[in-house]
Amino acid sequence: MRKYTGIVFSLIIIIELSCKSNTNEVKMEQEEKQIIAMCQEFAKKADELESKAFGNSDYKENGFVSDFNKLFEYYAFGKQNRTVSGLNFRQPPRYSHVEKAVSIESVKVNKSKYEVYFWAEKSFNSIKFIVQKKDDEWKLIKFQTCLKANPNESDCSWRTHKL
Repeated sequence: MRKYTGIVFSLIIIIELSCKSNTNEVKMEQEEKQIIAMCQEFAKKADELESKAFGNSDYKENGFVSDFNKLFEYYAFGKQNRTVSGLNFRQPPRYSHVEKAVSIESVKVNKSKYEVYFWAEKSFNSIKFIVQKKDDEWKLIKFQTCLKANPNESDCSWRTHKL
């Protein structure tokens, strides 16, 4: 067993900590990418269901609710966060701006919560998803829309909606 001087030992510890830090950063970056992809997938699938129901009263009355519930249970949690009647079957669908985002930003609020921003060209079309860890799985809990015409992070007001 070698004896190390104080300086060499300190350098070895710094290098080891640096390697661990880099590994954690890579894991966190990968986790963020997965969370962003999950938000995009949910938005796309929810919009597809809403578009399918728009103008199709038979599907709207007989198939939409069960399809939306399956989608919700896969990507989200919390019955208080679920909406069906709130969709209004709009055109374009409510999440259409996620696909058209000019920039995407994720912010880790704490170890079990992220905010994912999809900034639109017209900022009042920007959408923010709140994602929380539940039983070791990331799930959507709500989304918000920006209320200001030209927001930046510090002065944008957000309106909360059920998913």
